[in-house]
Amino acid sequence: MYETLFKAIEIDPLNLPTKFPNEVIFEIGFGGGENIAHQAQKHPNALCIGCEPFVNGIASLLNKIDEESIQNIRIFADDANILLKALPDHVITKGFILFPDPWPKKRHHKRRVVCLENLLQLHKKMAKNAELVIATDHPTYLEWILDITAQAMFKDHFQAVNTLECPRPSEDDIPVTRYEKKALENRPGAFLIFKAI
Repeated sequence: MYETLFKAIEIDPLNLPTKFPNEVIFEIGFGGGENIAHQAQKHPNALCIGCEPFVNGIASLLNKIDEESIQNIRIFADDANILLKALPDHVITKGFILFPDPWPKKRHHKRRVVCLENLLQLHKKMAKNAELVIATDHPTYLEWILDITAQAMFKDHFQAVNTLECPRPSEDDIPVTRYEKKALENRPGAFLIFKAI
């Protein structure tokens, strides 16, 4: 059954819709799908696109879509950059990168999804004033993110909306995912919010 559902809602970079709605929510690495499902239900007129290469996460989201009859989610089961390159410019109105794999070993840092190149690619697809939320619970990855977002090239494209001292976004805006719950057992998560300029 899930295979049929997946095929029905899979988004194909080579066969994209000719017209996109006014609201497009894009999540890179949706994990168990809690946030993308929440966003889809909160914004029923939005097209919610989730990118996740891992089968377990996709199965979890498909289960939510089926149980709650969510109609406005599309899934891309591969590297988000492949889909981003195919999307028209300026269509994304909100982006999420929540608790990505920190790849803690130095030799693996090149695999981190948060890097200047990826963020600039994402910016190209974001509408003016679109919001980008990046969250991590990993102290070294947080330092890495802060270094990247302090660079002039990043600041030419994004403006910070909050600081680390600001409270976590409300659960109505972003639900607590199982990854965040797991993280909170050890250390608090940091949520950084930016606006595309």
